[in-house]
Amino acid sequence: MLNPPFSQKEEPERNFIDAAMDTLQTLGLMAVVVKSGIFADDDNSLWRNEFLKRHTLLGMISLPGDLFYPTAVDTTIMIAQAKRPQESNDKVFMAKIWNDGYKKLKGKRVETSGSQLKEVLSEFKKFKTGKKTTSSLVTVIKAEEVMKKGAEFCPEQYLPQPDFPEEEQKRFREEIIKSILRTAVSVDDIADEVIPDFPKFPELSKMPYGTEDNIEKFFHVKCGKSRGESNYNDGSCPYVSSGDSQNSIIRLVADVESELFDNGAITVTCFGKASVQPWRFMARGNGGSAVRVLIPRYKMTFSELVWFAAQINMQKWRFFYGRMAILGRLKRIKLVAPKSKIDDTEKTISEKVAELSKKVADILNE
Repeated sequence: MLNPPFSQKEEPERNFIDAAMDTLQTLGLMAVVVKSGIFADDDNSLWRNEFLKRHTLLGMISLPGDLFYPTAVDTTIMIAQAKRPQESNDKVFMAKIWNDGYKKLKGKRVETSGSQLKEVLSEFKKFKTGKKTTSSLVTVIKAEEVMKKGAEFCPEQYLPQPDFPEEEQKRFREEIIKSILRTAVSVDDIADEVIPDFPKFPELSKMPYGTEDNIEKFFHVKCGKSRGESNYNDGSCPYVSSGDSQNSIIRLVADVESELFDNGAITVTCFGKASVQPWRFMARGNGGSAVRVLIPRYKMTFSELVWFAAQINMQKWRFFYGRMAILGRLKRIKLVAPKSKIDDTEKTISEKVAELSKKVADILNE
């Protein structure tokens, strides 16, 4: 069992893993807790491929994000068998633990109910003896999936999307709308930038309601076109970066026509946070904080844009610092169109923003 030091200069975690595997007898087992990024990033892709030429990957178990709080690092347990090269017809156990029996509260991790540790351990024991796993926390994949060039070892890549109760789905949709309203109040003058009767995209065909498919079925997935916001003068155009607050808008900048998304759209940060932008905007397109822009392929109401953005946020768990929402990963996300058209309420989002802004102004002037 191994817990190597994280991010030691000139001592990457993979060296500790390799050394441990070399000391084991043939078919000996290793379990290591290590930061998740090495199982997803490009820097370690060659190492992952070479590892499977010498050893067998048995299982990967993602751990809660605050496990090592106050250190902010996502971690995964890797379980491997030494000195037996991986074969394509092998099976690999993939699991994610959301609850390890502790939660973060007032700057500490305190005990809580609902630990999933025993459940995942029980499922791994089933897997080891060739029995079928039955937990929703687990999936078993063919080894050929991780043996592909550059393939990830992360469970976040392979686990199916959990079923969220309708009440929870509704909460995600409401949060999309609340974020727009909070932003309209928090960012001076942005309320004036809402597109009347948003969304207004060029004439599009009817949505294939009830369809489940990858994100590209429903949206053109584009990259932001802008440099860092410090390169721009002040103006009236929302600039979207990769923060979670204020609809990911960090300031208003001067328009650059070639970088504008004139009709609004859905934006997705590098950490998988989706927001509906009901105004023209510019989005960061360079470096680690690049933003992806989703432009509808079909005619959609505002409520339908919210529907899709909420589904993306329900899959935000797939992304973290070492596994960002790059174009390839985002395109693999599956979305489900509503069963039938979702009509908007009588008031448009522009009318709601205007009404809220007036109330705030009235309160300030009292």
